[in-house]
Amino acid sequence: MKAIVLKDFGGPEQLQLETVPTPQPDAHEVLVRIEAAGVCHHDLMHRAGKLPGAHTGVVLGHEVSGEVVEVGAQVHHLKVGSRVVVYQRRFCGQCRDCLRGRQDLCRALGLPSVDTEGAYAQYLRVPAASAVQLPDSIGYADAALACCPIATSVRALVSQAQLKPGETVLINGASGGLGAHQLQLARSLGARVIAVTGSADKVDFLRTLGAHDVVVAGSEGYSAAVWQLTGRQGVDVAMENVGHTLHDTLRSMAMGGRVVVLGNVQPGTVPVSPGLLIGRRLSLLGSGSATLEDLRTALAMIAAGQVRPLIDRVLPFTEVAQAHALLENRQVNGRIVLSGW
Repeated sequence: MKAIVLKDFGGPEQLQLETVPTPQPDAHEVLVRIEAAGVCHHDLMHRAGKLPGAHTGVVLGHEVSGEVVEVGAQVHHLKVGSRVVVYQRRFCGQCRDCLRGRQDLCRALGLPSVDTEGAYAQYLRVPAASAVQLPDSIGYADAALACCPIATSVRALVSQAQLKPGETVLINGASGGLGAHQLQLARSLGARVIAVTGSADKVDFLRTLGAHDVVVAGSEGYSAAVWQLTGRQGVDVAMENVGHTLHDTLRSMAMGGRVVVLGNVQPGTVPVSPGLLIGRRLSLLGSGSATLEDLRTALAMIAAGQVRPLIDRVLPFTEVAQAHALLENRQVNGRIVLSGW
């Protein structure tokens, strides 16, 4: 089969087309013909060698939808021809966390491209438990974004932050894959949204998504502007999608606010004031992968029109280097999806 292989850590040119063996599913697995794969910032960090445990000589990609073309002997809930989206992590299904529906906490977690196959390929072998059937109304390109970034945002906003109608939420990195979908989700939950972006060119785009206010962050940060927009009250919830801006986000919070950290665009440490956490009674939460239930919720919200997968453009897999370059240079609103060869 055709696959895009990471030859070495470095720039987009390290992603090269190769012919590799087609994987064969075992009794509890299915083989999926990949119809669409999203390009996530996680892929860029892996390619650049910035992820712990990352390898070269692997196929990247974890946002994937497709059609089941082969079914293992012990698989009964799927059949050849089933349209599926693939849950982005592998899990054991037997530990305490899996049994309580927290697949995202499973210690046996398998990471795509680190210790499992990736999605920049014609076919992907996955455990049958990781393949979730698609509603007929959702196309493959849209479905590729259902798990990450949309279900990831459902986990952060709903399960972690417990966002309520009438609350105010700050979303930074708002034009990216996570932020743009969080904005829609927050609006559907009845929240007021303050979107933060580093580019004035993104303002109109964010307003079309429903942002009540948009802050263009400069060298001075954005907390002062957020403080003014909220009548010096601060925001109830914040989605920290960037990481190194956490200090500014914390200064934007209301009393009793909840900050959920999802992004780490520039790996490293950031200063956190214990006095600020104590004085404002803030909750600082980490969030990552969705659960299977979050994924089902995301699919239902997409099917109902409550959130629209934001696809900047669709490119063939052979143009993956261009896709990485566009994302790296912040020339993308939402996600780039790869489809076709």
